[in-house]
Amino acid sequence: MIGNDGKPVSREQLRGHVATYNAQSRGSKEFAGIPRALVTIMDGLKAGKTTYVKCADGQVQLMRRKDNSVSAG
Repeated sequence: MIGNDGKPVSREQLRGHVATYNAQSRGSKEFAGIPRALVTIMDGLKAGKTTYVKCADGQVQLMRRKDNSVSAG
């Protein structure tokens, strides 16, 4: 996953982006800091489905929960 600054993101940064995705509204300044590709991936997840995102230091599992939030494993 490439961040908005053009550099690969770490696992911790990705988890921070996921937390922002779950907590902030789409029009907020913090939400605008999430890479567009990551937002597209998370928007495409259906409840109960899992996907993997490659980071600078390995993979992170993303899963859509039943309450419609996304968790990063």
